Order: sequence, then structure tokens, then C-alpha cells
Amino acid sequence: MEKPSEENKTEKTQRESIKPYVKYSGLAFQMIGALVLAAWGGKQLDAWAGNDKPWFMISLLLLAVISTTLLTILSITKK
Repeated sequence: MEKPSEENKTEKTQRESIKPYVKYSGLAFQMIGALVLAAWGGKQLDAWAGNDKPWFMISLLLLAVISTTLLTILSITKK
């Protein structure tokens, strides 16, 4: 059996060190997307309902923050 060369070990180490960055940047984009969608949806609902104050937007943004935070915590703690 051949032993892995030093180049293969280095490449494998580099790939393994990149994985967390990709994972966490994906979580960041997911959180940003959820917040943008919640803000847009809340604004549309407030306009449709004729609300003077942005109650739907605030509610949906709060829900998006809580849910994405919980999903991030679950994703980080999962092995």
C-alpha cells in the first residue's frame, strides 16, 4: 500500500478547513434571505390591510430572526 504523499495531505487539510467557511457563509445568506423576504412580505401585507403602522412587517421580521437564529444554533451544534 502506498502512503499518501505530502501534497495529498495538504490538499485534504485545506479542503477540510474551507468547509466551515462555506457552511457558515451559507447560513448567513439564508438568514439575510429570510429577513428580506419577511420585510417584503410584511410590507405587502401592511399595504393590503391598510395598516398605518407596520405590524405585519415587525411580526414577520421578529419571526424570521427567531427562526433563523434557532436554525443556526441547531446547525452549529449538529455534528
